[in-house]
Formats: sequence, structure tokens, C-alpha cells
Amino acid sequence: MYGAAGALLTLAVDYVFYRDPFFLPFLAPLGAAVPCIMKRRLKKQRQEKLGSQFKDAIMALSSALQTGYSAENAWREAWQEMICIYGEQALITRELEYMVKAISVNETPEQVVTEFAGRSGLPEIESFAQVFCLAKRSSGDLVAIIDSTARTISEKLRVREEIVTLTTAKQLEETIMSLIPAGIILYLNFAFDGFLEVLYTSMAGRGIMTVCLIIYAAAVALGWSMVRSEKW
Repeated sequence: MYGAAGALLTLAVDYVFYRDPFFLPFLAPLGAAVPCIMKRRLKKQRQEKLGSQFKDAIMALSSALQTGYSAENAWREAWQEMICIYGEQALITRELEYMVKAISVNETPEQVVTEFAGRSGLPEIESFAQVFCLAKRSSGDLVAIIDSTARTISEKLRVREEIVTLTTAKQLEETIMSLIPAGIILYLNFAFDGFLEVLYTSMAGRGIMTVCLIIYAAAVALGWSMVRSEKW
């Protein structure tokens, strides 16, 4: 799907800036980059969703431990609660189901939590896995340690959710602003027939359009990096 979108983007850029099929091969890398960019974007969205759901899962785990469940059974209780909240097909539900089944075939909770942290790629889950493993192996108060860690990580994930919510509006603004220059060129072409014809028929005009395209692409890339920074 995104490959097709990349192909349409290549055709659109060629139409706006050149109107000549000769330039399509040179613009092909632009369209080929779309699937790669969207792959990273979708991965980040899935991680954000998993992090939001994990926040509720660790609170459910902490509650189960406080009521007297063992670490093994506490994960099962957390799984059942996530089914009630998010359904059976949610990311966190499927992960917890896999973990519960792994524990049922004699894998240790420490091992399955560590594997889950590696799959998620989220630093908060990796931190929780480290604390969980240390608390399980030590002689400390497992319930108190997990409860404190769960609350700390839950608060951190809540702050991240707020940041994502606040930046969503800025992302929409950046998308609209990125489309405006191309929209102006299209408007001039359709509203004033032949007004920009010299830019598409002469070598100097195509050189100017190439410079404009480079500046435009740099501006779009800069705007994308500012409002969609991986740091958030």
C-alpha cells in the first residue's frame, strides 16, 4: 500500500515541478523512501500503544501481588484483566497470553519478562524487567518493590502520552504547511493557464524548479524531524 503511495507521490512531484516523464527515474528514490518512512512511523505508533497498555498491565500486576498471588499467578491475573479492558486481540493482551503460556511450560517469570522487554523495544519495559528480575532473585520485599516501580514507570508513560497528545496538533499543522507550496503552484497552473509555462519548457526554468524542489524537500524534512522527533 505504501509502495503505491510512493509511486503516486513520485508522479505528483513530477507533475508539479517538471511535467516531463524523463525526470521520473530521478524522482523514484523519493517514492521508494515512503515505505521505509512509514515502516518506522507505524513501529513507533505500535510502541506508543503498547506502552500505554503496559501502564495498566503493571498496575494490574502490582494489585495481584498485593492480594497475595505469586509472581507466576499474578501475570495470569493481569492477563485476564487486560482481556476485560482491551479485548483478546490487543497488543498487551497477546503479549501477556504468550508470557502466561511460557510460564505454564516451566519458563521462569524472569525469563519471559526479559524476552518481552526485548521484543517491545521500549526502555520503560526494559527497566521494569530489570527491576522485576532483581526483586525476584533477591530476598527483598517483592510486592513493595514492584508496586513502587510500577507507579514510577506508569507516571513516566502517562507523561509520554500527554506529550504525544500535545504534539498531534502540531503534526497536523506541519502536514498542512508542507502541502501549501505545492498547492500554490497547482493553483497558479489551473487558474492562470500558461502563467508558469516557461518554468516547464526552458532549461533555466527547470533549473529553477529543481532548486525549488530541493529547498522544498529540505523544509519538509526539517518540519517532519521537528514535530516527529524520536526523542518524544
